[in-house]
Amino acid sequence: MKKILVAAALAASMWSGAAQSAVEIVNVPIGQIPTFDSRVTTLGGTVIQTAVVNGVGVYNYTDANGNPATLTVTRLDGNPLGWTTTYDNLTAPAWDISPWTEPSDTIPGEKTGLRFTFSSPVNAFGLEIGDWATCCYEATRPAAIQSTYGVPAEGSGLWIRFNGGAATLPANALSENDNPGWVAESRFTNFIGAIDDSGSFTTVDFWGDGFGEALYAGGTLRFAAIRRGAIGGTVAPVPAVSDTGLLAGLLGIAAFGAYRMRRRAIR
Repeated sequence: MKKILVAAALAASMWSGAAQSAVEIVNVPIGQIPTFDSRVTTLGGTVIQTAVVNGVGVYNYTDANGNPATLTVTRLDGNPLGWTTTYDNLTAPAWDISPWTEPSDTIPGEKTGLRFTFSSPVNAFGLEIGDWATCCYEATRPAAIQSTYGVPAEGSGLWIRFNGGAATLPANALSENDNPGWVAESRFTNFIGAIDDSGSFTTVDFWGDGFGEALYAGGTLRFAAIRRGAIGGTVAPVPAVSDTGLLAGLLGIAAFGAYRMRRRAIR
């Protein structure tokens, strides 16, 4: 029986101007996306879903207070957003964000990524990923990036950044088995979700740095607003589940003050 582990991280100042913040990262197969939804609900939020539509960069929705709001998607390199593609079992189309580097990159691959801008602030966000962790694990990150962000020297990584603050690496692949979708479903698809209870944010940047690797991001976008401090407060636990490929132990996150990644390579 295969087991899937949740990759959870605590990162200092992931939000621009914030002090120590508690951030949870959920990295699961597409079939286990409800895990993210359940966690948001446990923390008092309501997940809003927006399916990516080919050729569309602006999405209208109703926020948690019942007000009309918009989500605008742009490329970090300033180029047109471009068209989407379908990929395997992603629930909706996705944008091609296959990494390459530009001289203006602060972090390798940054400009190939996407920026999600919300008119109504949120603090939980997730999206679906295609074709990650298929190759390109050996590239070495610059020493300055390793020391500044506390990331491994090698790997095909997925990066996320809130409100232009410090970036973090919620997922890093050193083999195909680091993709939970491959371990559980024999598919190179997964879902990455981040929940930050230190405040709220209006922009999320997302990109990859596995040079030479195809990478797609989109599907059905998920986002929500939870109350500040909800992660560190007293909340109802997410029920543990069996080892049939479902998630176990989402609430086993207690190592505050240190960034931690768990390999998901269990067959």
